[in-house]
Amino acid sequence: MQDRLVRVIHMKGVFVDCVRVGDNIRCPGDSGYSQIILFGKPTKVRKDGVVIELMGRLDELEALASWAYAETNHSVFRDIIAMATAINTYLATGEPRWLDVVKSLVDKSCNIEPRELGWFVPQDEVSALLNLIRTKIREAERVAVKMLKIKKLPRNKVKNLLALLNQASKYVVQYIYTSNVKVYKNINDKLNDLLGGSNL
Repeated sequence: MQDRLVRVIHMKGVFVDCVRVGDNIRCPGDSGYSQIILFGKPTKVRKDGVVIELMGRLDELEALASWAYAETNHSVFRDIIAMATAINTYLATGEPRWLDVVKSLVDKSCNIEPRELGWFVPQDEVSALLNLIRTKIREAERVAVKMLKIKKLPRNKVKNLLALLNQASKYVVQYIYTSNVKVYKNINDKLNDLLGGSNL
């Protein structure tokens, strides 16, 4: 009995690198590895590795900022989308020009004078979304610092990446303090107010 011929069909769109073999679709990455560009070099990495985790955190950051911009139309979220895109692109290419995107936005915020600093509670949608984005950047930074342990990665580029994330976080916090937040001088004042005047 002759073997049945299996027709291989190439796909389109986001499936352009996949093929249909008989009843099955096969794509790169199905085995748990991804072929990516990392700091300008083609690299095969596990999908549960620190690099893919960082890319995922940056994707989450950009998605959250995009949603915030769609909801509020506030220009600060558009700037955060640009920063997230630039950081992710620097991770892929290692090209210094992507550092400049973040640096220029950070420079713009350095001279903004907040009304006061301290413990804060957001009072509206914009300030609450900024605070949520702040936590997402911090998550990405905590993942990125693990890359310092990977000896084959260029250490100077990893350090540049960490600097970008740290300064992006400061950029967001700067705008939080200029937005509609209630600021407390100490943690007891914050808790007393939140708990309705209980003495702590």
